[in-house]
Amino acid sequence: MEYVKDEMVFEREFPYRMFLSNSRQMYLHSHDLLEINHVKEGSGYYLIEEKEYEIYPGDIFIINNQERHMAVHDGSLVLEVIVFDPSLLWEQRRGYQFLEPFFNRSTSFTNCIRKDTQGYEYLMEAFSHIRLEYRGKKAGWELFVKSWTQLFMAELYRIYLEIQSEEEQTAGRHQIFTRLQPVVDYIHEHYLEQIELDDLVKVAMMNKSYLCSCFKNVLHIRMFEYIDQLRIDRACILLSTTSHTITEIAMMSGFNSVSYFNRVFKRGRDMSPGEYRRAVTSRESGK
Repeated sequence: MEYVKDEMVFEREFPYRMFLSNSRQMYLHSHDLLEINHVKEGSGYYLIEEKEYEIYPGDIFIINNQERHMAVHDGSLVLEVIVFDPSLLWEQRRGYQFLEPFFNRSTSFTNCIRKDTQGYEYLMEAFSHIRLEYRGKKAGWELFVKSWTQLFMAELYRIYLEIQSEEEQTAGRHQIFTRLQPVVDYIHEHYLEQIELDDLVKVAMMNKSYLCSCFKNVLHIRMFEYIDQLRIDRACILLSTTSHTITEIAMMSGFNSVSYFNRVFKRGRDMSPGEYRRAVTSRESGK
């Protein structure tokens, strides 16, 4: 079956979108974002990687940035969709631990939360507040949306801990995830500086190969690719909101090579930094 990687450009420095979708999807796709879907009405089935889920009104689906997915329906399905960059929540110390349900694929994992799941009503309460703030866009709405999303993720984290068996809760994967927290904290504090592997090894108190392996297995991205992703996110903000040159932005975003910055940016965004700036400028002028 055809597979496409979708790209989505966010508004300026707030990497978050919420919208209704009733379009029929004709292909499997993925994107470099985390996705939450609430089934507003209709039915069908969801293909997410090798899993197939029946769709019922009220269902909540969570999809990570690697999973290929497609909602199959007869045109009656209406989804409330939230997509956001995980760095929105990871920027606070230890906040990323609540994104574990997106990444920790235990044997009991499910992408779907049904209405009869304990804790579902708290998820929907947070979801309703997100909807209200996002649509109203009153002063400070971004902070409210971010805060309610964190509460949603905290409750989801609780639900998944309940779903997991007692044995899985104490498994080595969860322990490794906890051990990686200081490493991710360090990265977020120093990603605009030059970070060496030896620096991260000292923080993690692991050897180099084990640290790299654990990071990739738990977060589904190589450690220095993750650092580059943070730097590219920073560069996107600067490209959208400042008049600095590409070279200046590369240096301000933690890159010490403009050619490497251009290469990594194009690989991550499918366009050059200059093309990205022109696209944002064009979109803004068209409002």
